[in-house]
Amino acid sequence: MRIERHQVGGAVVSAAREDFVNRIGGQVRSMSRAGRMATYEWQSIADEFLDYLGALSFETPDLDTPEARAALKDAAEAAAGAVAYAAYHPHCSFQVFLEYVNYGMSYDPGDDAPEESVTPGEWIDALCLSVLRDKAKWHGEAFHFARDKFAARAQGTPGGELATGLMAVVLDAAGNHGEYPPSAQAKLAAVDAALDRIRTRAAETGEPLLDRPDSVALHTLRALAAEDREAFDAALADLLTRHTTLHGPAASPSSLLPLVPIALAALAYRTLGWAPAARTDYLPHALV
Repeated sequence: MRIERHQVGGAVVSAAREDFVNRIGGQVRSMSRAGRMATYEWQSIADEFLDYLGALSFETPDLDTPEARAALKDAAEAAAGAVAYAAYHPHCSFQVFLEYVNYGMSYDPGDDAPEESVTPGEWIDALCLSVLRDKAKWHGEAFHFARDKFAARAQGTPGGELATGLMAVVLDAAGNHGEYPPSAQAKLAAVDAALDRIRTRAAETGEPLLDRPDSVALHTLRALAAEDREAFDAALADLLTRHTTLHGPAASPSSLLPLVPIALAALAYRTLGWAPAARTDYLPHALV
């Protein structure tokens, strides 16, 4: 099955690529001089790297270049930096370092800056980037503590429950489903419980929550956890097709790289050896 990517305007792509090295370096230095770099700043830097990476994929869809690998690395590190800030500040020391701009920042416990949090969507994107770099478990503790800050209020929402499912499948945190590390059955049970909470909330509110992209992604994750390749291929294709319809020529270059489908395809390939059934530039070979 062939899935064509949506079109993005050439001017938008050119703007994302133009003088990127100096532009991102200047942005990081400007932020560092303006005061404490917290979740917003690290997230903004990650977004800039993702736009650049998407712009690179416009001409090199497989992203099998040193420049693309460097951009992916710092996109992932900046996004994980936002998660780490939400998880640890001001209780623990941690540091964030970006090789592309040769800049890092260390944080000490006890500073008087207020606690912060990330949204479920930001958390999910950061985890997906970490998956692509095989760093998810390396940052696992930060993801765990950062999710704790939104888990209760996001319960039953597609984004909140996708985060719950990813915690179980990717980070071996299956809640109250038995031993550690959880068995395949325990992971599947955690995903099924997450889907049930979305169904319950949808019934209570009358909203079509199961049609949301994050719910479709959770169904895709369930097929992966159940090792049902036919269902996985169909759900991933559905997810990518929906992504195509949501974005047009005015979209940012980062929309060319839907992180959740790419991460799910990468998990399927790296854990079960399933090459993507869909032929599409949405799934760059070097990232999967």
